[in-house]
Order: sequence, then C-alpha cells, then structure tokens
Amino acid sequence: MRGATLLARMREEVVIGDGALGTLISERGIGRDTSYECLNLTHQDFIKDVHRAYLEAGSTVLETNTFGANRTKLALFDFAEDVEAINRAGVALAREVAGEKAYVAGSVGPLAAAAGQRELAPLSDDDIRSLFREPIVALADAGADLLILETFSDLHHLLLALEVARSNTDLPVICQMAFHERGYTYSGVAAAAALEALSAAGADVIGANCGRGVRCVAAAMEIMTRSTDGFLSAYPNAGLPEYVDGRYLFGAPLPYLVDSAAAMAAQGVNLIGGCCGTNPEYIARIAERLKGQKIAARARSLKPAATATARPAADWGPEPPAGSILSALAGPRPRRPLIVVELDPPRDLRYEPVVRRAQQLKDMGVDAITMADNPVAQLHMGNMALAQIVQREADLPVIVHLTCRDHNLLGIQSLLLAAHVSGLYHLLALTGDPARVGDQPGATSVYDLNSFGLVDLIRKFNSGTSHAGMPLQGRTRFTVGVAFNPNGRNLPGQVARLKKKLACGAHFAMTQPIYDPCRFDQMLEAVTGLGGPILVGIMPLLSERNAEFLHNEVPGITLTDEVRQRMKGLSGPPGRAMGLAICRELIEHMAPRADGFYLIPSQLRTEMAVDLVDFIHGLVPRQR
Repeated sequence: MRGATLLARMREEVVIGDGALGTLISERGIGRDTSYECLNLTHQDFIKDVHRAYLEAGSTVLETNTFGANRTKLALFDFAEDVEAINRAGVALAREVAGEKAYVAGSVGPLAAAAGQRELAPLSDDDIRSLFREPIVALADAGADLLILETFSDLHHLLLALEVARSNTDLPVICQMAFHERGYTYSGVAAAAALEALSAAGADVIGANCGRGVRCVAAAMEIMTRSTDGFLSAYPNAGLPEYVDGRYLFGAPLPYLVDSAAAMAAQGVNLIGGCCGTNPEYIARIAERLKGQKIAARARSLKPAATATARPAADWGPEPPAGSILSALAGPRPRRPLIVVELDPPRDLRYEPVVRRAQQLKDMGVDAITMADNPVAQLHMGNMALAQIVQREADLPVIVHLTCRDHNLLGIQSLLLAAHVSGLYHLLALTGDPARVGDQPGATSVYDLNSFGLVDLIRKFNSGTSHAGMPLQGRTRFTVGVAFNPNGRNLPGQVARLKKKLACGAHFAMTQPIYDPCRFDQMLEAVTGLGGPILVGIMPLLSERNAEFLHNEVPGITLTDEVRQRMKGLSGPPGRAMGLAICRELIEHMAPRADGFYLIPSQLRTEMAVDLVDFIHGLVPRQR
C-alpha cells in the first residue's frame, strides 16, 4: 500500500509536498469565475501541466485538483451532479503525471458556507457526512494513495469528514486546519485542541495550511511540535495577499519563505509544502534546501494540552442579559404583553419625524421601537446611527435589525462592537432580502453568514470572543431576536427552524404579520415548550390594493379570504378604518395568551400604531 510507504518515509526524512494549485491556475490565465475543479473534465492537459511543474520542482506528494469538488461548491457552477466524475478525473490526471515518482493525495476542502440568497438552516451531521462521502469515496475508488482534508476552520466538520474517511476507506488521512497567528482557527479552535481531537479520532498526519501568511502556520507548528510525537504537516501561504487589478498577489520574499520552511523542518515537521501564492519555484528551493534531511528531534512542552473547546461557551443560557426588555415578561400570567413598534429610518435626511413619533410612543407606554436595516433592499438611513438618537432623545430602547446582506463577516463584527459601546443592546438577526430586489441597480449581496450564523456569532460576542476566537476584553450584552414565519402550509418546518435559532443563542422571536386567529392558535400549540417569547406581528391594512399586494407579492404574508373580502373596494380613510378594526379583533383574540405584539404600521401612517397601542392598554391596563 503506497500510503503506508509514504508514512514510513515521513518517519525518516522531511517529505516535500506541492504548492498552490488555485493561484498557479489563475496565474496561467484561468479566471476566478470558473470552477477550477471542473477543469479536470474540460482542460485535462492544462491540469497535467500544473502537476508536472510541481513534480519537476521536487514534489513527492501531488494533491489532486479537487479541493472544492463537493456538491455544495460545485452547485455554484451547476456541476453538482458531477462530483464523482470530477474527483475521479482529478486522481487520474495526478496519477498519470506522478507515476511511481510521487504519491497522489486526494484533496478534500470544506463545504461551501450555508448562506446564500436563501436563508438555510444549519446542516445536520448526517447531511455533512453525506456531502463528504461523495468526494472521499470517489477519490479512494479512483486510486488515490492518501487523503488530505485541508483548510478547515470548523473542527466539527473536519472530524465528521475524518470519520467518513475512516469508515469508507483504508487510506492514510492528513488533516489540516487554517489558523491565525495567535494559534486559533477562525471559528475559535486552539491548535492544541485541534491536535488532541484529531489525534483521538485517528488522523495519521495533522497540520496547518493557508491562514494569514507564513507566521500563522509557523505558530501552529510551534505549538504542535511541542505537544505530540505524531506526524505533522505544514503548507503555508506565500505571505499576505494584495488585491491588484482583479487578482490576488502574494508578495512574501522567496528567501523568507524558504527559511521559514527550513525552520519548521528544524522543529520536527514531517511534511512541508505550500498553499496560496506558492509556486514551483518555491517547491524547487525548499526541495533543494531540505533534500534528504532527517526528522529533527522535537522540544516537548510540559503544558497540558488544551481542551477540545477552545473558548468558553456563552453562559446566558435561555435567559436574556440583564436589562433586556424581555425581563418585563418574568412572572406568571396574566401580565401585560410587550409592545414594540416598527419605525423605520427615513429614505432621506429627514429623521426628526421618527424621533417625535418615538417620543409619543414612549409616553404611551411602548416597550421598544424596532428599526429595519434597508428593508426590502431599499436605501434608508443607517439604522444604528438613528437608533442612538432615538434612544437618547426618546429614552426608549431600540431593537436594531441587522442583516447579513450588506456586511461581510469583518464588517458585521465591527458593527457589533460599535453597537455595544453605543448602548444598542437589542438586535434582530436577519439574513436580509437579496440586493437585486431593491432600488439600487448594481448593488450586490454579501451573505458571509445567514441568520443562524449571525445568531451564533452574537452568542460568541456575548461570551467574550470574536468569530476567530480572539478575546474581546469583556462581554457584550445583546438580547437577540429572530424572525419567525408561522404562515404558510409548513408550520412544523418553520417551528423546527425557530428551534434551531433558539439553539444557536436567540432569546426571542418576532413573527410575520398574522391575519388568521386560527393560525395564531395553531402556532401557540406548535411552539409549546420551545422556550423564548414570541412577539406577534400586527400590520394594519390600508386599502384593498394594499391587502392584495401583501397577500400576493410579499413572501411570508398570507391574508384570509375573510380579511380580503372585508377590504374589498376600500381605500383612503374607510380602508384604514377597516384595517384598524381587523387588527383590534386580532389583538383582542390574542392578548390573553400573547407574549407581546410587534406593530408594523405603514411608515407613512405611523399614527395607526398609536391607535393600536391605546387599544392594547384598554384591554390590559398599562402598568405604571
């Protein structure tokens, strides 16, 4: 078995891997809008030339061009059904070049992020196993000598992929994670914790690749070489990238890269190659420098290994942070339901009317204002800036909507830090409507996260760490809300989604507008025992035209036939009067059992919320 032979060789001498495939393919003229893995089917001679360049440079291990050849990533290029063919071709091309001179490592990368232009629930463990099983089995069946699971930041996903490899193949497995320079992955897993968990799960070789340059991999290797006698691998990037004319260029000097590789070999690393930005010249230089070098003795640390959980979990539990508006719901029923009203930022510079309406609602006993984040992907004033003004001028908490559409992972974390120091402690975590449906041609959606991931990110901030596991020197105190759509045919599916959001760290939910009292009753029965208060959406109708638009064109809103009939032929003041009458009837039915109401007036008719607030207080007297 060739894989076992490679491990035996790694026990004696430093083995040289190959360098980056993706950046070399890009340098040779293939644009980033192409799936590089699909080139295994369409440009086979081109891929063989890339492998041949690394073999001639001195690589003993050639990785297949299959890093992103899983269903989630290939689906982005409409090649989801070609997982097996692409992986098999990847092995065949590398094998044809390697012959007996080099070993073929079947490359498996992480799955695509679970976000996109739809809000997707987190994958189950069985889903993850199934998605990894396709490429792993195809690579093994096609004749790979070993597997390399690389560039993972999620330890749980990597452990599941390793489990699949162990259960379905007898190949040696290399497991590599991407760390930052402080020795943590971007999901907060410590290098020592990863080493311990992967060793226990049976990885043959454990290591680091990619990251933010050479020092990230070097830092992880320093930790690992002091903590184990097992096989270790290191595949660093060629420094930090610079974005120039649509391309990412890596500029670390070659002598520095080679010296860094030699330093890691001197620490006892068994397998050394390169990741993003490295090329055949780098491999040739380290092959020349390390040719025949015996494995160095390792300096062992007396420090105990880190536990598998790198950072403390959030300790709020099911209870919201101190000072949350939800504290008003403590105690037995009957109690006054919470009342929150949506007052969205203006679409121009005139924000004063929003402040005046908020002051009026404060005087009426409303518990909070909510402010959307560019609702329906249309341009509005930034809600965080206006929320600070409202909280200061009206002395009323604001639930700030935060979408994943307009901010990448870096930007969202900056906003969370700013929100906390600004006293904006209530958030509604949303995926956000796609930018293409809005009023700004050319705007694009980001979606580094979806609502599930955003809730989990806020949970981490509440526990005192960033997404990358770095300490915040304190803890945020966010109360986190999520959207819940009880309308439509699949209520159990929506309840399951809500349950997952609560498990991610949400404290409460706000529903889409409900116009059917029977659906409200069904919702209460379906969420019994789920935990977390639910604020029921109430949206006053304005006219027949408004009712038909909401029912037929706005996702998540469903009107009953009775409501539509009552609005038929109405507009202007009669239409608004009927819309308020329908809302009063709904509120009267719901009030004895509702945790709270989320009033959503037309932003041109916010006085309708004033009427409904007064009605609620008439049913359940205001507590003074």
